[in-house]
Amino acid sequence: MKNLTLLVFLFFIISGCTSLVSEKTVKKENLNNFLRVGISTNSPPIAYRQGGKITGLEVSFAEGLARFTGKKLKLVQLPWKDQISSLLRGKIDIIMSGMTITELRRYQIRFSTPYMVSGQIALIRRTDRNRFDGSISDLLNPQVRLGTVAGTTGDLFIQDIKAKGARKIYPVSTDGVKALLEKKIDALIYDLPQNLYLASKYADKGLIPTHILLTKESLAWAIRPDNGNLLENANNYLKSLTRTGNLVPLIQQWVPYYQP
Repeated sequence: MKNLTLLVFLFFIISGCTSLVSEKTVKKENLNNFLRVGISTNSPPIAYRQGGKITGLEVSFAEGLARFTGKKLKLVQLPWKDQISSLLRGKIDIIMSGMTITELRRYQIRFSTPYMVSGQIALIRRTDRNRFDGSISDLLNPQVRLGTVAGTTGDLFIQDIKAKGARKIYPVSTDGVKALLEKKIDALIYDLPQNLYLASKYADKGLIPTHILLTKESLAWAIRPDNGNLLENANNYLKSLTRTGNLVPLIQQWVPYYQP
């Protein structure tokens, strides 16, 4: 029986996946014993579902922060649009879901120290690497057909630069990848973590990322303005990862090709 228990424990460690803690479990115990993390699971490698469990970079961070604060982790899966309102209503303690720091969001919430520099980059075919250096000027060529994911920063970016070529909008990134492989578009403009992940996943099919940031953004965790203690703990946790040299390797486990 002991051996079976050990095998089950090792399976969860190796899998790198975390399941949701039930509401019943939380209600039975003191709420203060839990770190309730708001997370949206539609953005690999930041956070996504695999084999019925939630996994990704933010899950690794959440597990580490829970250990650092001596609390039990409760992942609260939420639609992206409900993250900030759930935080302000006290349904969660922190948003760990690849959130970009913006001035508009600063009016409502407080952000931890950024853990990662991000932005928009292009995913292209390896055979086209001589056509693109990743700069904005490449994208303004009327012959370049651009793809993006609906409702993302990449979509807004293409509109802002007034790209002259055809623009295709896809509901999910995998549709954009398919179009790129079928040569229906020439570049997929998307967030750096996601495009680096896709480049790794489809490397054998000839896709590569460009390495020039078209925009510069910072990813951080969001906390209620009245929860200064958690904000301090989150920043101290990040400091400990930086001090021990573990921050960048942890990111690189989930985001291939990433360089700070």
